[in-house]
Amino acid sequence: MKLDLTEILANVGMRLPYEIDEPPLVDEDLECSARIKGRLTFTNTGSALLVDGRARTKVALPCSRCLTYFEAEVETPLGEDFLIEARRFGPRGRVIPTVVEEDESPIAGKLFDGPLFDLTELLRQNITLALPSRPLHDEACKGLCPACGQDLNEGACACDTRVVNPALAKLGELLESRGN
Repeated sequence: MKLDLTEILANVGMRLPYEIDEPPLVDEDLECSARIKGRLTFTNTGSALLVDGRARTKVALPCSRCLTYFEAEVETPLGEDFLIEARRFGPRGRVIPTVVEEDESPIAGKLFDGPLFDLTELLRQNITLALPSRPLHDEACKGLCPACGQDLNEGACACDTRVVNPALAKLGELLESRGN
């Protein structure tokens, strides 16, 4: 969703609260399974546009041990500061306050297109950053067998699970071949 911030950009000291109630986001890296809810406040300080708030949703994630998909609650702070510059536009050189974005990464989506603020992109970026790096559907998850791929939460497999020090593997083979 795009928000038109023309009024707040033109009025120094203005604060604009906004209730977030957006549909779930789905893209190649993120799959929300519930609406995104929260609150934002935009504040024009004269030299900067401050964006502050929180958002929460539920996200479908694969367990990092067994790859089972599960739903996790995600809550993230939303905080951005954007420099405001007065730029001249048009044939008469009319001065219009404009937000200046820092291009930190070419793959990061732009949040502003003139006075239009891309709320969906802000939410996508912040929810993605709030995801756990090693999500677990259960702390006691046993994971997958490294040999056959059996989900060990569903039952044991017949694989040999002895851990052998690679430096001693040849010695083990020698002992087995001698029948000991």
